Amino acid sequence: MTGYRLPSSAFFRGALPVLAAATLWGTLGLFGKRLYQAGLSPVEVVSVRAAVAFLGLALWMLPRAGRLRIRWRDLPFFAAYGLISIGLFYVLYFAAIEAAPVSVAAALLYTAPAWVVLLTWLLGGARPGVGELTALGLALVGVFLVTGAGQALLGGESLSARAVALGLGSGLTYGLYSIFGKRALRRYPPETAVFYAFAFGALALAVAAPPWQALAHHREVWGLLVLLGLVPTLGAYLLYTWGLSALPAPTASLLATIEPVAASTLGVLFLGEPLQADRILGVLLVVGAAGLLAGSGRRAPSEEGPARPTGGDKAHQIPEQA
Repeated sequence: MTGYRLPSSAFFRGALPVLAAATLWGTLGLFGKRLYQAGLSPVEVVSVRAAVAFLGLALWMLPRAGRLRIRWRDLPFFAAYGLISIGLFYVLYFAAIEAAPVSVAAALLYTAPAWVVLLTWLLGGARPGVGELTALGLALVGVFLVTGAGQALLGGESLSARAVALGLGSGLTYGLYSIFGKRALRRYPPETAVFYAFAFGALALAVAAPPWQALAHHREVWGLLVLLGLVPTLGAYLLYTWGLSALPAPTASLLATIEPVAASTLGVLFLGEPLQADRILGVLLVVGAAGLLAGSGRRAPSEEGPARPTGGDKAHQIPEQA
């Protein structure tokens, strides 16, 4: 990915959906605050949102059932896609939250773009250029400031090796969504990729925390849970995956670091959270990183352009290389 300039078509078909998805993900804190107050645990919330997202997409795909046809040999790939980048990701992230301050866990989660850049290169992509590495550095420092991780560490919060490993693991598995997704999009449309990812991911989370139990005990927030599952979960993942089909995986992952910026802004506007100087600087750094990605260099030779998933009524095999 040596110097990538977004053409106007890639901006509207790629960057804009990714930024919209990240903004929707930024609303999760607003949903979480209300649902946690109602007595749901974080794992229950994640399990229900994944189940609702899967069921919502399944209903939407009923008249488009031909797009769900895949080769049986591709099932292990999609199982790994969902189990790792949705199921295992959430398990590791909430384990990291228990082992470390939330702000530090969030900062470690957003090492995802670094993992995506590294894995894309190792899997045969071009070596990242100066522009991408600069944007990556700005984004990581910006996220560190926006999440308040620096204040937590300077305030004497302890951080064990286990907490760091769990946080980095959540970042790796979060980043793998883009790696798996890019491979799937070479042969399948975005909705097919999201459908199977959530099918296996929701199944794994249902084992950890059966969603029907949470729904049975918290009927007063059904509407909020359905909204959570359909908009900032299903809607956001579809938008991100559609954007990923038109962008290199590292670019999409870096643009998604707008999420903590959106979350911090919404926290100030709706939750009365303080607006601190370090967070303002962090916001500027993340936004600057996104702008740098959009304005630097030429198209990377390792990216063939927007994926051309044929979808429809034909099933295709996942190619060997990401």
